[in-house]
Amino acid sequence: MTANPNDVVSLLIVNIDNAPPTQYDTVFKAAAIDSLAFAPESSPIQASSWPTLGSLIDSGKRLVVFLDNQANIAVVPYLIDEFTNIWETAFNVVDPALFDCSVNRTKGDTATQMYLINHFLDKIFFGQPVPDVANANVTNAASGPGSLGAHVDTCVAINTRAPNFLLVDVSSESFSQFNVDPYCLLFVKFYEYGGGSVFEVAASINQVTYTPTSPIATPVPTTGAAAPSGSSKAGNSNSAFSMSPRTHVLESLGVVAGIAFGAYAVL
Repeated sequence: MTANPNDVVSLLIVNIDNAPPTQYDTVFKAAAIDSLAFAPESSPIQASSWPTLGSLIDSGKRLVVFLDNQANIAVVPYLIDEFTNIWETAFNVVDPALFDCSVNRTKGDTATQMYLINHFLDKIFFGQPVPDVANANVTNAASGPGSLGAHVDTCVAINTRAPNFLLVDVSSESFSQFNVDPYCLLFVKFYEYGGGSVFEVAASINQVTYTPTSPIATPVPTTGAAAPSGSSKAGNSNSAFSMSPRTHVLESLGVVAGIAFGAYAVL
């Protein structure tokens, strides 16, 4: 984040072990990133009241962290409760026809919350949902049945506003720097599928022209080495952006990254 001072990053932490927020605080302090984290004066915050990207950048509080349970801003002010601030659509979808905009999880008023659409297609493998990599080009496309673009259009038609978060699966290439059990890679998909179309969808709902000067993503084959991805950075403070990897192992959602306030994000 030091090398990218105009980036606003969020972490959406799935606290599957129900760890206390102080346990995460210890890790954040050890990494010296707690000082970058945005701490709201109160929570929940209505969707229309969140700070803009520009104000977060100007304040130096460019890291926004959501915890799906056990959050308590009285204990750790920058770990923000997810479901009182954000509602989500269904996850572990195995039929693209089921990519709808029904509320699946929330602890708040969906009329005033930000919202996240889970747009990753699974299939059942030994009784468990795993990524359907074979259909990733369709799932991550900007248009067409079962596509991310179509899912966004459905939600805009129902809610009269676009989702704030687009949660898609990411590349195993992103994990090449880590010591990851090869078995885990069976549960990872590629946002590179579609040649950057997930970024095109985000740009469209942010009303930003999608004209990258270098390739944002290169389609990756289902076998063999992953192709390298380029990057693009928009100058508009309201432009969409993408962030770090999300590991989808069995039924857990893992950790996701990427948020935009006053804009929409690809996760």
